[in-house]
Order: sequence, then C-alpha cells, then structure tokens
Amino acid sequence: MKRNISKNKGFIQLVILAIVIIATLAYFKIDLRTLLNRPELQKIWGIFVSAWALYIKPLFWFLFTSISGLFVK
Repeated sequence: MKRNISKNKGFIQLVILAIVIIATLAYFKIDLRTLLNRPELQKIWGIFVSAWALYIKPLFWFLFTSISGLFVK
C-alpha cells in the first residue's frame, strides 16, 4: 500500500511555516490580540470580507465553471 507523500509533505511545510510565523511574532513582541482589536484593522477586514463575498468569490466561481466547462465532453 503506497502512501501519498506529497500530502504529508505539504502538511509538514504548513506546520513549519506556522512555527516560523509564531516565532517571528514573538521575536518582534507583536501582540495579535491588541493588533486585531484596532478599529482600523477591523474596518479593513470588514471591507475585505464584503468584497470577497459579493465580488471576488462569485467571479472566481464563474470563471472556474466557465473554464472547466470547456474541458468536459
């Protein structure tokens, strides 16, 4: 029985990336709780979420279904 090594490799890379990001934040003493509670960041995040839900996601879905429809016989 063969194991899919590429899936395990991707997971390990994701874990290593998370460790590097956490170590970098700790080194520069960046507190995520205070950063995420800033009203400016919350406003920008709200705009991004709205744009994703209303414009970007439907556009990606339309393009994906249109392009994949070209290859279905």
